[in-house]
Amino acid sequence: MSSRLVVALNRTVVEYFRKTSLNGFGLLYFIRRRRVQRIFWFSFICCGLIFAGYSVFAMILELLDNSTITDLSERDLGEKGALTLPSLAICSGHRFSKRKMQDYTQMLANSSGKPLGFWWQKIHLLSGYTDPMSVDPEEAKELQESLGFRDVRSQLMDLSTPCVSLILKCQQNRVTINCSEIFQLRATNHGHCCVLRDANITGELSLSLDTSQEDEFPMEKSSFPGFRLHISSWLGRITIGGGEKSLVEVNAMELGANSELRDYPLDRRDCYFPHEGDGREKCLQDCRIRASLMNCHCVPYPFEREAKLKQKSCTLEDIACLQMVAVNWSPNQCPQCLPLCNQMLYSLHKSLLGRMHPFRSTLLLRFGDPRWRIYSQDKHYHWYQILSNIGGVLGICIGCSLISGFELIYFMVFRFWSHFRHDPSNVSVA
Repeated sequence: MSSRLVVALNRTVVEYFRKTSLNGFGLLYFIRRRRVQRIFWFSFICCGLIFAGYSVFAMILELLDNSTITDLSERDLGEKGALTLPSLAICSGHRFSKRKMQDYTQMLANSSGKPLGFWWQKIHLLSGYTDPMSVDPEEAKELQESLGFRDVRSQLMDLSTPCVSLILKCQQNRVTINCSEIFQLRATNHGHCCVLRDANITGELSLSLDTSQEDEFPMEKSSFPGFRLHISSWLGRITIGGGEKSLVEVNAMELGANSELRDYPLDRRDCYFPHEGDGREKCLQDCRIRASLMNCHCVPYPFEREAKLKQKSCTLEDIACLQMVAVNWSPNQCPQCLPLCNQMLYSLHKSLLGRMHPFRSTLLLRFGDPRWRIYSQDKHYHWYQILSNIGGVLGICIGCSLISGFELIYFMVFRFWSHFRHDPSNVSVA
């Protein structure tokens, strides 16, 4: 039986080398009586096979190590219509309105029986809600005990200076517009800020800001006499001082990813598709809340607690714990917070154009570059590219093609079986 297999295999190999479409392999049969030439061609074919195997193996290793590739391109702002300005937060350095704080302390004095002077000396500690590092923990705890069960968190927004008093004039492309229609006072993790609504603002936006400090409530730790600008998806910030004429340019960058990357693990693409998770900014907020819940067992301002989970809101009694979290927490503790695979990212760049009266500042906001960069993430190799690369390597090294592969299968399966079925003694040797 074994001898019959050997004979069938031998006849199949001889027939393959005699009839194969690979000319180099065929020469091994036709020049079998010329030993030197046969050794040369055998060595040449072996070198080609080794080099082809090495090249294909190296390509597979590169595919496993770098399964995605990022292409850089640019797009003009006018290709798909004018790009709208992103959501911008303008935060005043003055945390509270002096007039509103006077009314609030008078209300506390009337309802608590304690003198107005006591409340006026302690009420600045309410800034601990928006900035725990700005107050003394013991003094903040004493103020909370004096306030009792009053819901101060719900009133903090009303104690801030409204946007109409901070942003005096708005112009879009040199046309005056109503500031209250495009800005809204919101509680953010940067404090109470005037946030640009999704109003499809395009072109230039010119703002006149009040830096007079006329309605500033005196703080124990001096406030910044100006404004801070924050933008979503950007961890940096820009400051606008009193009397400055500033040009703030918005730089846009777009991230894109092929939908076929959904099948790739997160550690290979480093981004989330919409159904997988939130963006990096929202994820970092949730991570910060979890750190506060783990250490202080409360949700810090301005985030809302979940009543179903029996969470409580942080008060001034928790300032010491919140300060510890603020010192020790960093975004590096949240490696799971990744950007979205398809989103627009922005950054800000400030240029000082001149000076004016210190009670006023002007801000000109626009896109700095008429083009923005697009980082497109895609598969390093698609199936047809892998097939093409392998076919190219095999074709150059040994002249092999897809037909040659089917030909080898044909001889090693069908012709071998044909030789095996027939009695070798009845098969004439070619």
